[in-house]
Amino acid sequence: VKMKILVTGAAGFMGSHVVDTLVEEGHDVYGVDDLSGGYTRNVHPKSHFTRLDLRRRDDVDRYIQTVAPELLYHLAADASEGRSQFTPISSTERNYLAYMYTLTSCIRNGLKKVVLTSSMSVYGAQKPPFSEDMKPMPEDIYGIAKTSMEEATKVLSAVHGFNYVIVRPHNVYGPKQNLADPYRNVIGIFINCLLNDRNFYIYGDGNQKRAFTYIDDFNPYFVRCGLDD
Repeated sequence: VKMKILVTGAAGFMGSHVVDTLVEEGHDVYGVDDLSGGYTRNVHPKSHFTRLDLRRRDDVDRYIQTVAPELLYHLAADASEGRSQFTPISSTERNYLAYMYTLTSCIRNGLKKVVLTSSMSVYGAQKPPFSEDMKPMPEDIYGIAKTSMEEATKVLSAVHGFNYVIVRPHNVYGPKQNLADPYRNVIGIFINCLLNDRNFYIYGDGNQKRAFTYIDDFNPYFVRCGLDD
């Protein structure tokens, strides 16, 4: 069934892959991005793309009234976890507040389901492997924002009757990721250093382990979260 779908962060790494898949499956896909971390070259030509800053509430309202999406994939984020302690207001605005403006406007205009991209940062310093039944214990401003986004989604769903799926990706990497971002995704950081003949740093004793997810192993299942009942 063809659906009218809104993807935030549509010019970014993961968002653009989501748009590509949805367009290829024949849906009517609308994408927004403020291009602070994404690129227009990532935008699928058969999607409807608009440059939009989700912190601008009135602009968001006008846009969503026009589109009235049935399904929202929210991937827009300022995912600079390590920097968020030094930019707490900006991090809160770009993550929690931007999502609240988007979600509440979508609810007023007929939203049926949201797929929220959260983060493994909600687990904080708890010992991996993480599981969904672990209580969130965020240790940074970004993690607090993501935890708040999750909880707000649950509350608003119970009140307004839309469905939701919350996904907590683990270090997704692959084509179209921003190699110039110095704050996130260690694979991208290492590749950037290698391409520019610079040393890269491994913190700690080098024996620590991290979970990584290739985009093609993540994207199909993420998309299905919105389309499957």
